[in-house]
Amino acid sequence: MVTTATLPPPGIVGLDPAWSRLVTAVDADGVERTWHVLDTEVAAGGTGEDGEVAAGGTVLCVHGNPTWSYAFREVLATPPAGWRVVAIDHLDMGYSERTGTHRPLARRIDDLGRLTAALGLTGPVVLLAHDWGGPIALGWALEHRDHLAGVVLTNTAVHQPEDAPAPSLIRSARLPAMLETVTVRTPTFLRGATALSRPQLPPAVRDAYAAPYASAERRAAIGGFVRDIPLEPDHPSAAVLDGIADRLGELAEVPALLLWGPKDPVFSDRYLHDLEARLPQADVHRVEGASHLTPEDADLA
Repeated sequence: MVTTATLPPPGIVGLDPAWSRLVTAVDADGVERTWHVLDTEVAAGGTGEDGEVAAGGTVLCVHGNPTWSYAFREVLATPPAGWRVVAIDHLDMGYSERTGTHRPLARRIDDLGRLTAALGLTGPVVLLAHDWGGPIALGWALEHRDHLAGVVLTNTAVHQPEDAPAPSLIRSARLPAMLETVTVRTPTFLRGATALSRPQLPPAVRDAYAAPYASAERRAAIGGFVRDIPLEPDHPSAAVLDGIADRLGELAEVPALLLWGPKDPVFSDRYLHDLEARLPQADVHRVEGASHLTPEDADLA
């Protein structure tokens, strides 16, 4: 079911309504889609259009599943001096349009490119990506190398070894008998994800994460993201993810930071070490005590 994008309701803790805007971009099917994004340029009185950027450039924040741009509110509240911060809601997520179509990894990378074109982002761009936003952002980076000034990755992965088990939480959620129930019909996966934060999030913040996902219809893409995790070599998105992993050497000259929560039950140090090997130039900062929700557990600003 297609439903339009909206602005977040007033009163969400920590969210400045002045950041919110709706942006339209034509997708690969030629359909105009509407995205919700948070944008400090608009809050500062700019239009956020026609390539308008702060003097330093743009920090482009790409969330994972099952969160939304709200995860980066502290970065928007205290942007780097001279830099614009843009945090997106993926299509079918947050307050962006519900398209009614499954959007696998390749499609989401293409979607992001079309959005950044609509925003006029031509660089310099520093990517800040968490969870499943990591592969999407890196796929974008490989296709927009001339725009790229840096990459910050936090608790994400680009490779699942065939000889090692996937995280048990993901394997459980991916079970055919469980997937729709825990990710779409109920908010179990959503509420479970926000329970991973260390220390525990205040109830108002957990409710803010859940706010865009108040019904099964609005949670459909949460299940879609989980379904799209390529745990099997013949999975439709496996070749796309492998291609991203294999090409990361093309970013060898790009400054990179791996910001890691070591208490994460999903993205263990195994995934950190894999990224270190693929991005040997990266600085690594372990946030001791932090878990999966590093945008909450660590000071990203």
